[in-house]
Amino acid sequence: MNEIDIIIKALKIEAERKPNERIYIIGFKSYTYKEFINMLDNYEKLNNDEKQFVDKFLEESVRLFKENKAFREKILSMV
Repeated sequence: MNEIDIIIKALKIEAERKPNERIYIIGFKSYTYKEFINMLDNYEKLNNDEKQFVDKFLEESVRLFKENKAFREKILSMV
């Protein structure tokens, strides 16, 4: 399993635990875990701005996973 798959799996687990918790603030927009997972599951149906947001969020998460030991341990403990 690669880093992106691990992160997505951790996000899905967190969405089951806290589906209505708000996360990922973009300007004036925020998403719940459930909304974000829905975006991941329906990626092809997203508009370009939403796709770009999802891509950037996942890229940043992978970077943190590789560079930040505490973040990596938290994600791995969830999975």
